[in-house]
Amino acid sequence: MKTTSILLTLLSIPLFVRAHFQLTYPPSRGDNDQTQATSPCGGLDTPSKTRTSWSVTGGQLKFEAGHDEADTAVYLGIGNNPSRDDFNITLAPRFQQIGLGTFCWNQLNVPNGTPGVSDGVNATIQVVQAGHTEGGLYNCADITFVSSPPGGISPCANSSGVSGEPEAAGSNSNPGNSSSASSSAKPSGTSKPSGGNVNAIQGIVFVGAGVMAVMGGWML
Repeated sequence: MKTTSILLTLLSIPLFVRAHFQLTYPPSRGDNDQTQATSPCGGLDTPSKTRTSWSVTGGQLKFEAGHDEADTAVYLGIGNNPSRDDFNITLAPRFQQIGLGTFCWNQLNVPNGTPGVSDGVNATIQVVQAGHTEGGLYNCADITFVSSPPGGISPCANSSGVSGEPEAAGSNSNPGNSSSASSSAKPSGTSKPSGGNVNAIQGIVFVGAGVMAVMGGWML
């Protein structure tokens, strides 16, 4: 009986690890597998002590995918420590990330004319994912806007087999505030993401800048 129990525990570990993703650039505020389903920022309420310089026009963003398929979107909140409702600027409208490994943009644009974006202003980028039936997952990176693009950043590329696909036909949806500005961001080597105004699809209900999964009576 003991051997069976240990075996079942070991078999469950890879499934648990694959259920999460890691924001690697700008460096994540932190990762906690136990709370990553908590909005905003995976339950991590304290901003990073060291912020990443990010151009006022946009910059590189990179994460390690933990799902082979996941609905994904990227938001921006202005301020030292944005609350859930403050992530109302869309940097990448909802699209489907495909494949396991590195997923990146070399240039994820900040929409022209976004209020509050200027040299020296603090902000937070939040990546939101919903994969399979796992519900919403959140990861944040704290940045400071700079007027000139920072140097020393190596170009990134998606891992082999990793891509981004537009929303399926009839799923013209954006997991965030439908009135927020959006960029025409294109992940490296992928199709251009698409967005829209419908906020409910495939058992996932998107509320404000957060995501709430409704599956089998559970709300995350």
